[in-house]
Amino acid sequence: MRVELRPLESGTPGQGRLLLKGWKGATTTLQLTIQESQDQQFLHPGKTWSTKTHSFELARLEEADAERLQVVLDSTIIDPLLELPGSTQYLLTLQDAQGTKGEGVIRLSRDLMPSSAAGSTPSAAASTALHSPPVTDKTPDPAPETEPELKAPPKPEPVPVVETPPVNKTSKRGPLLFLLLGLGLLAAVAFGAWYWFSNNANTTETEPTTQENIEEEGSFEEEEIVQEDNDVSEAEADLSSEENLQESSAESSAGPAMACSIEALGEQDELAFVQGCSQADMTSEALLSVIEAARDANQCGIARRLYANRAIAGDATIALAYAREYDPAYHQANTCFSSADAETAGYWYQIVLDVEPENSEAQARFEELGG
Repeated sequence: MRVELRPLESGTPGQGRLLLKGWKGATTTLQLTIQESQDQQFLHPGKTWSTKTHSFELARLEEADAERLQVVLDSTIIDPLLELPGSTQYLLTLQDAQGTKGEGVIRLSRDLMPSSAAGSTPSAAASTALHSPPVTDKTPDPAPETEPELKAPPKPEPVPVVETPPVNKTSKRGPLLFLLLGLGLLAAVAFGAWYWFSNNANTTETEPTTQENIEEEGSFEEEEIVQEDNDVSEAEADLSSEENLQESSAESSAGPAMACSIEALGEQDELAFVQGCSQADMTSEALLSVIEAARDANQCGIARRLYANRAIAGDATIALAYAREYDPAYHQANTCFSSADAETAGYWYQIVLDVEPENSEAQARFEELGG
């Protein structure tokens, strides 16, 4: 299905015409999903993206011309598509009430504009409103203050003379005697303290040394024991971490591969399976075998999504195989690809040439299909 998104004839920002060519389903009561190629996320209301799928309701498709149908989309869809980088591709899926599905990569017109391009026009009242600074009333200048009269300082009052009584002289022998007695007492106390400390110092010097030697020997023994325990624990930790690393690496390598395998096709829903394959590190040949198994098992949604996601991501091998599904020269009728579509095949051949410009098969088929 060929999908184009073009601006309206009026050029209104934030709106566009979605043109569909090759849609085989009903034209009423439709559901539309859009998935971007960068992070495989789906568009949600509020112009947000999430890994959880979401469908927008379309009431009706109208005829644009003899070959195409159209519907007008608003900024809810237009703006998010224009906000992501220009290299982003968008896969559109359309489904009717009977279960008929169609999908195609959206071709965005360069003339589309987001709603923010409309801007805003100021009102006449706002444009003519003038804001003047407030005018303040002038206050009269204050009257000059009169200097206060200087008063002469008061005359100093005479200071009364106070007569001090004569001091009786005392004898100097009393204080001198007390001073000599105090000095003698201090000398005796100092001599006694010196004598006591000098006798006890010799008896206590050997005890700390012996105690320190005992403590050092004990600490050396404890350090040796602790070191041995640490060596054993480190060896056990290294062995345990190595085993855990091997187990985690085995689980991480096996997890995504098991999630994207032929055996897991019937065990998961469509979205979970496609996301598991997107996260798996698989070769093009391995993924192609899963796609072919999904196609043969009539898991059409899985087959088409895996084709489109990997092709848009730049896998030329998958894009070439997808083009062949629609190419009249290679087409084989099946439930998922019931009829050939030269235009869709040409689009995927163009994707191949974008990745591998020298691909001779894609170039030849693209030219023959009128690309």
